[in-house]
Amino acid sequence: MRLPLIRPAELSPGRRALYDAFEKMVEADEYTGFEVRNAEGAFVGPWGVMLHFPDLAQPLGHFIGLVQRLPGLSERARQVVILTIGGRFKVAYEMYAHARLASRAGLRPDQVATLCTGGRPSDLTKEDALAADVATALIAGGPVPGPLYDTVVETLGQEAFDAIVFITIHYLALGTLLNAYDVSAGSPGSGAGIAA
Repeated sequence: MRLPLIRPAELSPGRRALYDAFEKMVEADEYTGFEVRNAEGAFVGPWGVMLHFPDLAQPLGHFIGLVQRLPGLSERARQVVILTIGGRFKVAYEMYAHARLASRAGLRPDQVATLCTGGRPSDLTKEDALAADVATALIAGGPVPGPLYDTVVETLGQEAFDAIVFITIHYLALGTLLNAYDVSAGSPGSGAGIAA
């Protein structure tokens, strides 16, 4: 990473509050199985970058929290969107962490691998395929094609389309942040505990 990781002993008061908020967030089960802190307790991944920008991290974190609670899309389809973004933009940490989350959500290793290489598996569910198609259309530039929009809204509902849009925005922002500061994937095989 191009920025130094900030150990707990090095935290300023403003960063301490953000660190504590991150610590509370990563206690959730969804953050197990991949590295979020190193052995010294310093956050890695997006948290390690955001600690350098506490004033920006707070509103971004609020936005992310709202997006994560949007209804209308299964966890599996959410992971398809995230890996579509991560694979297209080669976001190492995103692919590392979300490959594990996608597997937990029911995607097979070969489907995860295809998404991580920027492809679209041919045997996705209807919901997953439409989610991948909308995310791909959004990152290609220009308006989402009318027939795709109509199909998604008719098949999955407006809430699902909206969720795909905002999940795409969320992971484009995080992916840009991670790529700008050259954040690598975490340690393989990291699990609960320090690498929660």
